Amino acid sequence: MNITSEKHLAATVITLCGELTADDADKFKRNIQEYSNNLESDIILDCTDLGLIDSVGLESLLWFSDELGRNGYKLKFASVSATVQRVFELTRLERVFNTHASIEEAARSLV
Repeated sequence: MNITSEKHLAATVITLCGELTADDADKFKRNIQEYSNNLESDIILDCTDLGLIDSVGLESLLWFSDELGRNGYKLKFASVSATVQRVFELTRLERVFNTHASIEEAARSLV
C-alpha cells in the first residue's frame, strides 16, 4: 500500500493505492498517525486506486474516522470503487462513511 497526501484549500487529500488489508493495517495506522499529529483540516480519502479492503482495513478506517472526530475534523471518501462500496454496504458502513464520486464533490460537501 502506498499513501500520499496533498493539502488543498478545503481539506487534506490522502490517496490510498493498493490494498488495505491485515498486512497493511499497521503501516496505514503509522502513516495516518503522522498526518493526524500535524492535522490542520478535514480529510478526504481518495480511493481511486484502492483495490481491496478486508475487515482489518475497515477497522482501520473506523479508527481513523473516530480519531478525526475526537479532534473536530471530518472524513470524506472520494472515488470509491464499486467493490469497496459494496463492502461498505454489506457491513452497513455506508451509513457511517460519507462517500462522493470525486474529490471535488467531497470538498464541496465540507463547506
